[in-house]
Amino acid sequence: MQTKFKYIAIVAAAIIFITAGLGRAVLTEAAGEPAVAMIEQRSVYLQNCATCHGRDGKANTPKGREVGADDLTSSSVRSMSAARMASIIKNGKGDMPSFRKLTAAQISAVVKYVKSL
Repeated sequence: MQTKFKYIAIVAAAIIFITAGLGRAVLTEAAGEPAVAMIEQRSVYLQNCATCHGRDGKANTPKGREVGADDLTSSSVRSMSAARMASIIKNGKGDMPSFRKLTAAQISAVVKYVKSL
């Protein structure tokens, strides 16, 4: 019974910690980006890009193979400037549609996330 109580107390403390926003100060290894920013970047990527480019960016998905999506972890993509990458996201490229529906902040988030892959 005591172990069950400890588990409940730990879960409750974690929920309070997260909902209070105290976790925002935690940093990731990726260039000191706040963890929340990295989570938001990943979220935008997963919602808009993962169908073709995959969760890992390697484009090894049925849709990615069908349309010849770029492997976002390749040296040619990794060496691309952030401005060029943002332009491709906004305007599309080849079979990739434009993502003008995304805000400038969301496009920037995707660029930062892709650069971190």
